Amino acid sequence: MEVHHPHHPTHKKNWSEYIIEFVMLFAAVTLGFFAENIREGIAEKHKKQETLEAVAVDFEKDLKGLAFHKSFNLERIKICDSLFDLVNLPADKIEQSLYYRLIGVMPNTLPFSSNSKSRHEAETKGYFSSVGDEELATSIIEYEFWLNDLNELFHTDVTTLSSFIDNKEINYVNPILYKISARRPMVELPYKMGIAKIADKDVKDLQVLLANKLTLLDISNQNIDSLEFYAKNVIKILHREQD
Repeated sequence: MEVHHPHHPTHKKNWSEYIIEFVMLFAAVTLGFFAENIREGIAEKHKKQETLEAVAVDFEKDLKGLAFHKSFNLERIKICDSLFDLVNLPADKIEQSLYYRLIGVMPNTLPFSSNSKSRHEAETKGYFSSVGDEELATSIIEYEFWLNDLNELFHTDVTTLSSFIDNKEINYVNPILYKISARRPMVELPYKMGIAKIADKDVKDLQVLLANKLTLLDISNQNIDSLEFYAKNVIKILHREQD
């Protein structure tokens, strides 16, 4: 026995229904596009805020490092001044342990390492310019300028002292005593008045080297003052923008 299924006529859509479906589909795609843009915008804004906060934190770390570096330079200035005055005395009036302590630590130098990772990331992404604060951009540029200058001074310091360390040192010291005092941790020599006489020419050479080192240290500390000024300015601006 055959079973006959009734045939239901297919509904034909008119042009208005097609338009409604198209409009609804277009609206859904458009809303999805805007929603994705908004989501990406929020994510980018959050990323930007995180990065700029990291920049402020890194500048605060730099300030601590600069303060230490300046304190280190001031100690080196005292050492150079003391050694400059000491070698003016007659050799038999110079206390040997003091002399060898100063001659041993005088060449010490220290590079400054800036916390620049977040700063370079923000600069690459254009976050500094997008903040819309010309003072911020200027402060960043000035900071980089003085930082490069400070690094150049460090290399000049190393080059200046290389002649002392490699060539001239032997004219100022007794090799046996210097071997003892140059060990680390430093070994204090016994108290004794008098060291081997240093030739007048060598005294002058040493004092010229010390004078050059003092000039480099003075300029270095001036650069640090500039770096501290611009670092504080950047921190102030970034905190202001985030409030």
